[in-house]
Amino acid sequence: MNDVDHLIEQTSVDQVLAHYGKPLTDKNSGEHRMQCVFNEACSDSQYGNLTVRLDDPVNRIYCHSCNVRGNLLTLIHGLENHVAPDGGRLRGDQFKSAVAILREIAGQPVANVPQHSQPEPVKEPVRPKPTNIPLIRHEKEAARALADLHTDLVTDVSEMSPEAAQYVRKRDWMTPELLAKWGVGWIPGNGRSLFRKGYLVYTHQNERGEVVSYSGRDLSFEKKWSKWIKDGKPEGKKPNKHRYVAGYHKGLELYGGQARRLEEEYVRQSLDRFGVVVVEGMNEVMRMESLNVAAVGLGSNKATETQIEKIVRFANQAGGNRVLLMPDCDDEGEAGFKELLWKLAERRVEVQLGCTSSTHEGRFAGKQPEDLTQAEWDEISSKL
Repeated sequence: MNDVDHLIEQTSVDQVLAHYGKPLTDKNSGEHRMQCVFNEACSDSQYGNLTVRLDDPVNRIYCHSCNVRGNLLTLIHGLENHVAPDGGRLRGDQFKSAVAILREIAGQPVANVPQHSQPEPVKEPVRPKPTNIPLIRHEKEAARALADLHTDLVTDVSEMSPEAAQYVRKRDWMTPELLAKWGVGWIPGNGRSLFRKGYLVYTHQNERGEVVSYSGRDLSFEKKWSKWIKDGKPEGKKPNKHRYVAGYHKGLELYGGQARRLEEEYVRQSLDRFGVVVVEGMNEVMRMESLNVAAVGLGSNKATETQIEKIVRFANQAGGNRVLLMPDCDDEGEAGFKELLWKLAERRVEVQLGCTSSTHEGRFAGKQPEDLTQAEWDEISSKL
């Protein structure tokens, strides 16, 4: 066994988790579950979490959503960089960087150094800050060609595929005008996109209103999910509800966070009354607009630190230092928003909850903001 293998075997998972301020393992269990550290899109899936095997140092981790596998060094790489190793395995500088951090965690910053020589200082690898480059200025020509993809999207249900038309008709508030305004729609089979088949496409913009990505909602997700459950949840075959363009960091943006929205009268009125309204997904943002409420979406049930900073800034600048949380009223949605509520309160933001599975005599249990009727929203808002 070489020095690195021995170090991996001798270093506990709890040492690594404690180094990054993560919850420690349950010593009475043979495995530990945590949020995937390689792909933030995994949080969209109900079972998109990371399994850490406590009794197997060689095959320590496995993500049930993005299928990343590896040992303790792979876990360290994910905790440091929030992406999977290049090509699925640690090599070269990525491997050396993870080993250096493991030595630091284990209390061995320098190993096997002859006494007569001076050890070279371990250089902290330069990690560029992740950014979302507007597609129109992207370095890749194929990405630049997608900058105006939203102009190809079909918003008339009579021209959509049967699956897309059914999905939109179930949400009668999804009018052609609203879909066109938000850059949402179905793309024809001959379209120029990775979402050519079976997806409803959403346009994602940064605060300046520049298109930075697209995502697709799998219109067959419910069928695929039911089959996956029926088949016993086989590893590596779990379906995802949303598909994002590779390289897009959704945790850097708030859906609906474009500054130009402040020009709209209903947005200013909504901010005056409720402050900044926060929901999970894209549909929720659009549904709230149809109810004359200005909301921003996380794209997940968990907020990143960047998103929290933006919410606080929006609240301070335009929302009277107030935030109204509208979570999905299920276990996952409420768990994520409880954490968000705590972090906002720590920053001295005035936070309110619109509804949960327990408020309003439990009538909203299992509901999402996109499901709300006008009467239900009137009932919620009347108590704020």
